[in-house]
Amino acid sequence: MDIERKKLSKQISEKISKEYTSKLVDNDYVVFIRENEDIRVEFSFRVQYDNHLSCKGFRVCFRSLEKNFTTLLHNELNHLYGENIVFSSKNFYHLYNFNFREIKTELELDEYITEFVKCLEYHEKEVFPKLLDIRFLAEYVGSVPFDRQLEAPVAIRSDFPVNLFKKLAILKWGNQTKRYEEYKENTKIRIEKYAIEKPDRYNPAFKEGFESLISHLENEPNPFL
Repeated sequence: MDIERKKLSKQISEKISKEYTSKLVDNDYVVFIRENEDIRVEFSFRVQYDNHLSCKGFRVCFRSLEKNFTTLLHNELNHLYGENIVFSSKNFYHLYNFNFREIKTELELDEYITEFVKCLEYHEKEVFPKLLDIRFLAEYVGSVPFDRQLEAPVAIRSDFPVNLFKKLAILKWGNQTKRYEEYKENTKIRIEKYAIEKPDRYNPAFKEGFESLISHLENEPNPFL
């Protein structure tokens, strides 16, 4: 069967919170968004080859975190900043594979949507509210050592080195002291290596921004206390 995006959007909208709005993007995406003063949640479905459907996870912006972090960011690094934190659905909800699933019948599509609604409800109840607390978010960010960051259940959507700067802020504000010290030392090393290995792409603001951030994190009050 062919999956029609407009129909898919309507079918999903009927089963989730009315706070979500949907739109069709490019030629193969259906995007859903809800936002308020505390949080912005976005997820999307991609239709490929007419009958393959994917939903890889949730992009979330925690307003208070981003507000406090962006005030510490060096002006020359603003273009490297992204506000979203990405949660892969498979890291928190293991009961169904939503990625590149072939849909052959209406029954299979109904099953896919039903399972996704369960996944979304789980995140809305068990994941997002907890992560509004900086301590829980810091636990997830610091759940893996620096050299295994790709295995973390959350991903910071900013470019180097701003992605590492945001992790440092989360770890410090969330009281993950041991991980903070580990990430601080390795971020410093990574910036120094970058200057040597990629001098054409290196910006002195990397080091300046790092030093300024660390000074603030270690000498100014925690905004979440």
